[in-house]
Parts: sequence; structure tokens; C-alpha cells
Amino acid sequence: MLSPHERQQLDRIEQWFEADDPAFADDLSALARRGVWPRVGRIVLDLLAAAAILVGLYTLDLGLVFLGLITAGGAAWLHLSAAPAETGPEPDREE
Repeated sequence: MLSPHERQQLDRIEQWFEADDPAFADDLSALARRGVWPRVGRIVLDLLAAAAILVGLYTLDLGLVFLGLITAGGAAWLHLSAAPAETGPEPDREE
């Protein structure tokens, strides 16, 4: 957690960016809104699912394999829900 002084310094830097280069400040705020952590979370969930399946198969623990498959299904659902929405059908092209 930031101290009040550090928070104040960050606010000053943010104001300086907004005044000096508004386009860059907009790009930074768009990056902050989009976020990187959801993508990292999906990748970690993929790795966890793969590890659970592999360890379950190696140790012949069907419960762990099942847990890995459930985790992989959840990871797939997260990947699909994070995909950009389709804009609709493409217009017909005349040839």
C-alpha cells in the first residue's frame, strides 16, 4: 500500500502527463482499464489444470485427473468469455 506522500507524488505525475502529453495519458489510462491480470490469471489456470492432469496421470490418482479436467473446463470458459464479441454477419459481397 502506498503512503499518503507517495500517493500525492503519483497524482502530481499523473497531472503532469495529462497536461504535457494528453494522448500518452489516454493510452496509459486505457491500458490500466484493460488490465493485464485477467490474462495472467487465465494462463495460471491453464498451467494449474495441465499440472493437475499430468500429476494425476503419473500417480494414477483419478480424483486429481478429474479435478484437472474440471479446472481445464473452467479455464476454457474464461478464455471464451474473454474473447471479443462478434460484430455480426459480414455483408454479402457481389462478385
